Amino acid sequence: CSVISKDGKTLTIDDSHDTSTALATFYDTYLQGNPDLFQISRDCAIGFYTMLEYFNKFPKNAVSALKGHVVGPITLAGSIKMASGITALYSEEFFDVIIKLMSMKAYWQFTKLSQYGLPVIIFADEPYLTSFGSAFMNISRERAISALNEVYETVQSHGGLTGTHCCGNTDWGMLMESKVDIVSFDAYEFMDKYLMYWREIKTFLDRGGYLAWGIVPTSSKVTNVSTHDLVKKLEEGIQFLVNKGFSRTLIQERSIITPSCGTGTLTIAEAERVMALTYELSIAMKD
Repeated sequence: CSVISKDGKTLTIDDSHDTSTALATFYDTYLQGNPDLFQISRDCAIGFYTMLEYFNKFPKNAVSALKGHVVGPITLAGSIKMASGITALYSEEFFDVIIKLMSMKAYWQFTKLSQYGLPVIIFADEPYLTSFGSAFMNISRERAISALNEVYETVQSHGGLTGTHCCGNTDWGMLMESKVDIVSFDAYEFMDKYLMYWREIKTFLDRGGYLAWGIVPTSSKVTNVSTHDLVKKLEEGIQFLVNKGFSRTLIQERSIITPSCGTGTLTIAEAERVMALTYELSIAMKD
């Protein structure tokens, strides 16, 4: 009952006809619990398959963990329209399908990455959460947490770690209230907004959570910043938390240095600079 547009860029769900057979087929498949039935095709994830091929030839001791990611259920549901014009986010029936679909896609990625014997992290990225709490996204806090937790728990129940990245600002308290292991935020542009939730951050760290500081800009600004600039900016954020009573040691143990977002919109040279700065900053913060 899904319809892909002629340009291949939009997906709609045609619920104007009886969808009971399609739904029954989906749930029958889901209940088998076999992640291979939810395999992501090479055409849709050429980068993932290329990474696997590369890693098969790569020294396993050169990395400490492997990370995959899927689109989060809230973002996907908010991007798919029903025949009635509403998005699938507001169709409880199809929202549940999307949650379970992405849970199994995440599980499938986990099975592929876990074969190398390294810790595996699966992210469910949620750019749509920038609209959470606004008139553009009218779902409850409880429903949002429940949807995310279903994806997280699927991965965690098999020994994986989970994370979520949101490109802009959101209700970070809601996200840290979920069962996610790693919260990834744009620390270059929105650090002050995130640190406003310092009380929730403390609770999150105390329960074992990790902060992924997206401190390296993934815009044209990357050409004009230095490692020194980023160390200074990151230290200011850490010091803010220390001033609120956080243990600096705990912050350092539970922090990951990352780019602020993906590099798909950058030139190759800019993307390489993002990676180099991320590495240099990580080394500098360990000294």
